[in-house]
Amino acid sequence: MCSSTAAMIPKKFFRHLLEYLGARLLVAVVRLLPVAGAIALGRFLGVAAGYVIKSRMQLGHENLQRAFGDRFTHEERCRILRSLMALLGEALVESVIITPDDVAKNVEVEGFHHIEQALESGRGAILLGPHLGMWELAGHVFGTRLSRAATLYKPLKNRFIDRYVLASRAQSNMVIIPNQNTLTSVMRRLRANYAVVFLYDQNAGRSGVMATFFGLPAMTYAAPAALSRKTGCPVVPGYFIKLPGFRRHRMVMCAPIQPVDTGSPEQDVLATVQRYNDFIEDVVRRHPDQWFGWLHNRWKISRRAQAALQQP
Repeated sequence: MCSSTAAMIPKKFFRHLLEYLGARLLVAVVRLLPVAGAIALGRFLGVAAGYVIKSRMQLGHENLQRAFGDRFTHEERCRILRSLMALLGEALVESVIITPDDVAKNVEVEGFHHIEQALESGRGAILLGPHLGMWELAGHVFGTRLSRAATLYKPLKNRFIDRYVLASRAQSNMVIIPNQNTLTSVMRRLRANYAVVFLYDQNAGRSGVMATFFGLPAMTYAAPAALSRKTGCPVVPGYFIKLPGFRRHRMVMCAPIQPVDTGSPEQDVLATVQRYNDFIEDVVRRHPDQWFGWLHNRWKISRRAQAALQQP
């Protein structure tokens, strides 16, 4: 009976359970260490992980070449990607040990008045930015300073780790919007004058529109531009960077990106989407060693989209 029952349980259940137990063990070790030791361990493990995810690191090299051409040598690209992996490891440790006092002490905030002014319209606001620096810490800033803030969330494949991550994120006091019925949920929050965070630098695939990023075709989400056009909510861009020194960060919020309005809805959305991409690109050019998008297939496009590009 027991053996037949075990056979009915999918193998990924045991794999996910082991992954979860391993993650919880690492979290326990991190919490036992002094802060400096925990962060050093995180950076070491991040760099070590780079030797395991070889295909992702190769993609990082290819993406850096796509974006910057011959600006960086192979050795310089290696340094950028090693720095990125160390930052990833440090970010994971920070997500475990961070406290409200740490956020107040270690994070400089610039331009927060842009969010406050945007919310005065009563139409909510979209906060748009890239996966740059320790972007997860921005949620703690928003949760502390805003009474109504929400962020989109794509559930992880490992349901055990997913539940743990959701419980951890709940500590930031932000509402979590799952990716089911996303637009309906976002519209409801905007109408209630929430600030809704969109991380805007990933490949949108078939659900996106064609824009350019670093001068190359890139499928990009149109939702923020379309929502802004429909509801009148401002779109406030920003970014989060790691500063030199121990546990020093800066969050920068900028003036709202004005939507294009020529009277042609479809073309206006496309032009507005391009403004969003241009903002992200400018930030990434200034901080290439802190953008995790190098490890993501940002410029992948379908054969149908490639064929459309080749049409006269």
